[in-house]
Amino acid sequence: MRTKRYGRLGIAGAVAVIAAGSILLNMNTKVMGAKNEGGAQQVQLASAAFKRGDTVALPANVPLFSNIKDSSVAADLMKIKNYTANGAKLKVNAVKDDWIQSKDEINGEQWLPAWYATKDAASIKPVSPRTFHLRPGSKFYLYPGSATVWDAGPALEKKAFIVAQQGQWYGVSLAPRIWNADFYSFRPSMQWIQAKDVSQQEDIPDGWMKSESSLSTGQVRHLTDILIHKGDTERQIAKRLGEPDWTEHSPNLSQTGDPMRIGETWRYEHEDGQVLLTFTPEGKLERMHWNLPQNGSNPGKVSAETERSDRYEFTSRMDGKALAATLPWEPVWVNQGDINYTFLQAGNEDVLLIKGDDGGFSGFYHEGSVYALDRHTGKKLWQINTGFGMFLTKLDASREYVTLYADYDPAERDYVHRIRHIRLKDGKVMWERTAKQGFEGNTVTAAANVVVVEDQVQSDGKKARITVLNAKNGKTLWTLNLSGEYRLLNEGADDPYVLYWNKNKLVAAEPYTGKVVWSKPAKKSTIDDPQHDPYFDGIQRLDPFADASQERWMLLDDQWVLIDLKTGEEQAKFAARNGQRFEVLNDGRLLIRENQNGQNYGDVHDYTTTLFDPKSNKKLWAIEGKFDRGLVEGNRVYGVLNGFPAALDYDSGSVVWNVEEEGVAIPMLLNQGSYVLAGDQLLLPRGDDLLVLDKNTGKIGGRIHDIVMGTPEHRDRDAKNGTMNRIGDDIYIGSANGRFGLYSADTLSANISR
Repeated sequence: MRTKRYGRLGIAGAVAVIAAGSILLNMNTKVMGAKNEGGAQQVQLASAAFKRGDTVALPANVPLFSNIKDSSVAADLMKIKNYTANGAKLKVNAVKDDWIQSKDEINGEQWLPAWYATKDAASIKPVSPRTFHLRPGSKFYLYPGSATVWDAGPALEKKAFIVAQQGQWYGVSLAPRIWNADFYSFRPSMQWIQAKDVSQQEDIPDGWMKSESSLSTGQVRHLTDILIHKGDTERQIAKRLGEPDWTEHSPNLSQTGDPMRIGETWRYEHEDGQVLLTFTPEGKLERMHWNLPQNGSNPGKVSAETERSDRYEFTSRMDGKALAATLPWEPVWVNQGDINYTFLQAGNEDVLLIKGDDGGFSGFYHEGSVYALDRHTGKKLWQINTGFGMFLTKLDASREYVTLYADYDPAERDYVHRIRHIRLKDGKVMWERTAKQGFEGNTVTAAANVVVVEDQVQSDGKKARITVLNAKNGKTLWTLNLSGEYRLLNEGADDPYVLYWNKNKLVAAEPYTGKVVWSKPAKKSTIDDPQHDPYFDGIQRLDPFADASQERWMLLDDQWVLIDLKTGEEQAKFAARNGQRFEVLNDGRLLIRENQNGQNYGDVHDYTTTLFDPKSNKKLWAIEGKFDRGLVEGNRVYGVLNGFPAALDYDSGSVVWNVEEEGVAIPMLLNQGSYVLAGDQLLLPRGDDLLVLDKNTGKIGGRIHDIVMGTPEHRDRDAKNGTMNRIGDDIYIGSANGRFGLYSADTLSANISR
């Protein structure tokens, strides 16, 4: 199935001439040398014409070398990172033989043959790309007439295209032997051949990615690197590549803090390569990305995403043995928001509460929001923007109201520390309190029918005032002053009591009166509580539609203790250690991950993972490595093993399948979201894609059409709980481009089997 394309793209007779680059020469450029018999420029030593401090103007698309090259370096191992831009000027920093060097803070030292600064280089003309054959014994030249030459065999001919002409010479773009390494994409180099050595040449027809094209995927990648540029139009790209296989909403094209711009991404998908071209709303090319499998055509180590050093918008990634093809799955509805990430916070029968987050990396967060959607139609009911400040939401026990605390008000451009109690269905503010009314609200949480406000009176966190408000009207019910070490432990309106730890005692207080209902001794732990770690994704996966459990794991002394919140009784416990993280599975058992070095972070192979049953107080099995994001179904637990989707036998911990062995090559080190199960399919975000995996075999069926997932760094708990959720047959899916959609689980298998 292919998404049809209409409008601009279908205009007949469109002509696109994508040149290798216009050639400019500064009139003050120094010229050197004399003509040889073949009519080409014979370059003398650069020192005869250039000196340090000179400024030279250069043609566009001249390769820049990290150091001086000669014929001892293979012609296809030049490791070119940069080309000159149109109208480029470089200041000469050094000269050596027939080379000149420039230097800057970003790229360091860059060398190029001095010939490109001569008047002969000004007569280079771009030509349409051509394949060619050379007569036996022909040579590749570093530049016309150079003393540096390479034997031009059939292997190099297959990797090269004629793209330019200068007098009796052809400029040849030669694909690198290694495209990706050290987080860079290397680029084709430029060699020269004598026109008289060409025995045959043929223009390359447009439609490079059409099924009838004779070009290999590697050749198409080469052509896109040298002939497709930022700013090209949709019409030009359609002429070069053909119509796309799929069109999708693009990621946000704006920088963090600027208004969202959603364009369009075109996907061209072959089994051995995929190219994605992203256009602005105005139809101009903004980004290009290649996905390539690791195989004989793409040797070398599997790498993370690499980028061209001249433009971060031009990227590529070698991605294991197989690529995920696009699968259709039509949404019931989709809401387009105005902030990047959309996380489901809570909901009732008619309304969904969504958190918007711009996803800016640590320190670059500019905007957040809280808004409500009609659960049946996806229509936005109301929205409150919170700017770059911190905000918290707590749904009340009836699920009809939400308490919102926001420390910053973007309309007032000031920190106001406002608490609002909002009716979910229409956004009506039922009551509000601000700092001017006696508190700042460093933390706001809830218990049964009350809102609990924590104010840190001292910056060292050793003195606080707890204010408990009536959730119906916002009036103060009671206050409590705490001194010394303390912790407020409430998580939401399902908590039966106000819970806090202070002076080596865990206390549960009646919400309306503050009267102590139960308490128990609990010394301060010497272990760091992982719940204070912003990169920890939380002990439990929260269901946005279900009441919270009345049992909770708490760090008391140096033990993790499962407490009955109503009675204070201990249900289970195990020893706490530094370097330890754990999660509660959907059947109540625990996956305990421990770093053997006692560190909070480290290589996945530093970890062991244990399945612990709190009911029997037994460790059921342990495995080497890090296994997280568990989902239990029957006799299997699905999760992420050492960064790769996997399934373990639930009774023994043995591996049933592991996607690392199937070909997904880049580990998933950030929590982008939890598994959702739909029939025999598992859904799991990975990179920008929402993957579909066969739950029985781990085979990747593909990636879902028109969903951009992204990597929400520092939002691990939001990602774990709010990116994807299944409620009955409804599957709610957030994104990284402001879209939030409802999908039907029943239609997934039917759609992907088309």
